[in-house]
Amino acid sequence: MATKRNHSAAKVLQKKADDAVVYQVMVALALLCCALLGLRALRSYYATVGGFTTLYDYAAWIGWGGVVLAGAALAATVLWKNRVARAILPWFCALGAVIAATGFSMRLAWVDGFSFLYYLCVAMALQYIVFKLYRWEFFLLSLSTVLAGGLYFCLSNGAGWTPRAIFLLAALAVSVVGTTVLALLAGRQGGTVRLLGRNLRIFGKRATPVFILAANGLWVLCTVAVVILGSLFAYYCMFAAIAVEFIAAVYYTFQLN
Repeated sequence: MATKRNHSAAKVLQKKADDAVVYQVMVALALLCCALLGLRALRSYYATVGGFTTLYDYAAWIGWGGVVLAGAALAATVLWKNRVARAILPWFCALGAVIAATGFSMRLAWVDGFSFLYYLCVAMALQYIVFKLYRWEFFLLSLSTVLAGGLYFCLSNGAGWTPRAIFLLAALAVSVVGTTVLALLAGRQGGTVRLLGRNLRIFGKRATPVFILAANGLWVLCTVAVVILGSLFAYYCMFAAIAVEFIAAVYYTFQLN
């Protein structure tokens, strides 16, 4: 009888967790729409003489304010053990990152950098949804793929190595190295790895790190080729990143069943 009650209680908790994930994904999509609309309105205002005159001198302060907000939220998330706080604070971390990127982009690139800001918001929302709906394996693979796609998009317009392209290249390098190390460690330890005091299951019971390693190797080769061949090849690599992300989404969706 006690076993049946425990089993029923576990089912109820699992159902509540699944319902919470659905609501969190819906909130993320709603916030994404609000962010894109807000950035569009800001771009329209900043493109005017009055908007540029008003905001240009404050753009750097806006950027550094976003950095402080994101850093404080991240530190509080790591140090504060409260579950509610840890659920809310990452949203402020994401908000700070968007504010920082917006401020620095307005200062360095006027309205030309807003396409990067649109990409940043979509990429963050996409990674959040992947994190909530799938296992860590897809999240790590998607992280490098999304960064690679953003880098190739920035380079495909022929503008050269702008600050946002250099930032994405550095982020992609960190992602490739970090996800490769995590995949190799998890592959040696039965699919799990200990991170920040917690055991994280990266792979399923019979899964291997081959997909993450193959994707990271592909983006390293594509990036080297883009550096050598230029913007036209970057354009094709961007569609390759979209294709890999779509194929991975279909594959890992079937793995959920």
